[in-house]
Amino acid sequence: MFDWKKLSDLENELGPIREQEEVCPGVYLLTVKDDDELLPRDYYAVMDGSIIPLKAKAYGQELFDLWLFPADCEECRIIKFEIAKYRTKNHLPLNESLRAVAYFGAQSFPKYFGMLPVPIQTSRGCTIRHWILDNGIYWIETDQCEEVLAVCYPVWSTELSDFAEHMGEQTEYDKTHDIESTLGYIFFPIDISCLPLYELLQERPEWEGTVIDKPALMNAIWDVVPEYAFQISKWEQSGKNDFISALLSEFGVKIEPNISNEHVIPIFQDAGKDFLLLK
Repeated sequence: MFDWKKLSDLENELGPIREQEEVCPGVYLLTVKDDDELLPRDYYAVMDGSIIPLKAKAYGQELFDLWLFPADCEECRIIKFEIAKYRTKNHLPLNESLRAVAYFGAQSFPKYFGMLPVPIQTSRGCTIRHWILDNGIYWIETDQCEEVLAVCYPVWSTELSDFAEHMGEQTEYDKTHDIESTLGYIFFPIDISCLPLYELLQERPEWEGTVIDKPALMNAIWDVVPEYAFQISKWEQSGKNDFISALLSEFGVKIEPNISNEHVIPIFQDAGKDFLLLK
């Protein structure tokens, strides 16, 4: 059981602890809920002497001789990985595969997990050279003298639209074994890579001018998928890209949408369509 003194100290700090469960030796999942709160809050509490290594504990908040990780914080991925590793070694059931936990952890914490691996096999042959655009996002040259953009599962499953995702290619292995289970990469041949790069650029503004020539990228989108460029620009000008105002309108709350030219895809007459600056 959880040490009573630590439990009392934590309640003074966090609020009433309604539930506690030891998920692996020395690691407890605590559920906290004040009477005036609608939803409970979960924390992982890592005790001194637990199976969690010191380098993992260092990502948490040290408090009352233990380490605390809010269950919704990014750093919690590290604790969930160590728990999953323990449960795998001891043949205990998992809510999510160890590989999936590690992949999503590596996306956020490459210093702890290492970089997401560069795929050896692509939809257009085997990798012979690669350039790193970001962790899990690689520009690849294959032994079939083709170039593809490779996007790892944690990135494409959370950042790419369905439209962009469906334009990507899978390896034959991922097609037959279900890419949602294999956690495989999807690949975009050079002629359609402008679309996923545009969407990935939204979370990586530092790419502009260093990895991507943005005006040339927009010209390429109009050339390859004009229907996408038209629809994105139309949605922005009508306010549909403002998620908050669109959501509130569903509940009958009318507010003026925030319209920004940042999300309109214009044509730049003198920019050309050669958008990749990395190589």
